[in-house]
Amino acid sequence: MRNLLSLGVLVLAGVVGCSTPSSPGGVGPGGSAAPPTAPKQTVASEQRRLAELFSGTPVVVDSQREGSLRIQVPLEFAFDKGRAVVKPPLAKVLDLVARGQRTEPTRLAISAPTDPQSKAVLLATERANSTRDYLVARGLVPTRFTVTALTSGDSVVIVITEPPAP
Repeated sequence: MRNLLSLGVLVLAGVVGCSTPSSPGGVGPGGSAAPPTAPKQTVASEQRRLAELFSGTPVVVDSQREGSLRIQVPLEFAFDKGRAVVKPPLAKVLDLVARGQRTEPTRLAISAPTDPQSKAVLLATERANSTRDYLVARGLVPTRFTVTALTSGDSVVIVITEPPAP
């Protein structure tokens, strides 16, 4: 319970620390109101942003050889035993992922395990779908996802990749 509380506090501190101020004045050339434009994120810049936010927490953020970004959240912080409802620590991670990926064309692969010493593929499937649904509710398009149920493992894994070249 102490670890869960510590993770929640650290994630919340990261959420507060990553808010960005609006552009000064909000006025574009010719005095017209300029729409906010966010620079295009790359998977590498997203890896740096998330790694900094989750530094010192059990959440692991790393780059893969092929250029994808892998985020691992320990199962104990993601779901209660026998349940597929997203716990608050995983929700904080997903909120930050959604914030960075909402307007990007990236693809996301979600893998979720069942409980240890269980082979309940249905539970793992429900957990992966629940994770995807949480992100979809925060503005990500459902067609960007693939989900996988794992019969073993100790973490929920989200892999973010660049879209295939046209």
